[in-house]
Amino acid sequence: MLPTATYTSGDITQSFHPGKGPHTTNGSTTQISDIVLNAGGQDRDKPSAANDTPMGNLRASLTTLQDQINVFLTERMRAEKANDRDDIERKVLDEGAEEESDSE
Repeated sequence: MLPTATYTSGDITQSFHPGKGPHTTNGSTTQISDIVLNAGGQDRDKPSAANDTPMGNLRASLTTLQDQINVFLTERMRAEKANDRDDIERKVLDEGAEEESDSE
């Protein structure tokens, strides 16, 4: 049986399932950034490969699940920032329109 996770916030519910794989312990969202790697940095905390055992397979599946959750939450944060930016721009434009109509 594979692990699953469910994210719930307000009116949003998102379920995560790692799927059949293949799964590895080398997660795409859990390694050091490309900027650090390109600057010559090394990932000293890189996990060892999963063994082909029930526990090793679970460990690799959990890494996939963690990647899915990280990608989802990152996209939500980006969307929220974009909405906040749009709200600020709208507010600035609306306040500017009120000032213009007050002066007429």
